[in-house]
Amino acid sequence: MKYCPQCKTDLIVVMDEGYERLVCSSDSCEFIHWNNPTPVVAAVVEHKGKIILANNVSWPEHAFSLITGFLEKGESPDQGTIREVDEELGLRADHVELIEVYPFYRMNQVIIGYYVRASGTVKLNEELRSHKHVKKEDLYTHDSATGYILRDWLNSQGYQPEEKALFRAMPKKDKRGELYQRIDAMVKRIPEGELATYGQIAKLVGSCGPRQVGYAMASLGDDTDVPWQRVINSQGRISSRDGTEGHTLQRIILEEEGIVFNDKGKTNLELFRWPGPPSRF
Repeated sequence: MKYCPQCKTDLIVVMDEGYERLVCSSDSCEFIHWNNPTPVVAAVVEHKGKIILANNVSWPEHAFSLITGFLEKGESPDQGTIREVDEELGLRADHVELIEVYPFYRMNQVIIGYYVRASGTVKLNEELRSHKHVKKEDLYTHDSATGYILRDWLNSQGYQPEEKALFRAMPKKDKRGELYQRIDAMVKRIPEGELATYGQIAKLVGSCGPRQVGYAMASLGDDTDVPWQRVINSQGRISSRDGTEGHTLQRIILEEEGIVFNDKGKTNLELFRWPGPPSRF
């Protein structure tokens, strides 16, 4: 977030009781962006003796996770969990039991985990592409809030699930040529909270096109200090990375940096586009 949603003036960072806050720089506006964590519920849904994992329509087709959803105004976490199971799966929650509460710092959320024993016939809503029933002994977890919820519930049932990476590392090259080094150096100049397009970087670097910039970003290792996530396509969308979940991770990182996407996965380049490095003259 760069501008005040009330008066469109630049936001500035101030320290308030040990916390960084974004506040409006206008003397006539008192807007403060508190950035409080958002409460989310997540459910380990047992149905017919197996655990249901679902694939959201905005995810890669092979990515499955727990049923999750935001709390609505005026409802308790357990009520929200019952509602989400009904809305997303069409199932009736016969038993609801709290597992634990987990911080999810990357998305600035608090995840409240529940175990739900459900009955009925699965009927997916428009948010889900598909689902699968998985035996408890075949489940694995990952290093994320929903992964911790599933891990802790499985542990309570006597299972020791394997942990796997949520995101596959991007392809890595040990040596980068002179062109890639110049592309890297230009991308490093993009500040947090701003974006550049592949074509924009290509013009600034010279002697290359958007495709070469894309190749350069895709070939970075997962330990890179180049902010590859800040380069997107000219439509304001994140380009898919074949064979990886990099596009999913990219959006998560960008949203953490204050970039906003609409429900179609598009951002406003007029608002977030990097103007480029300062002129030498």
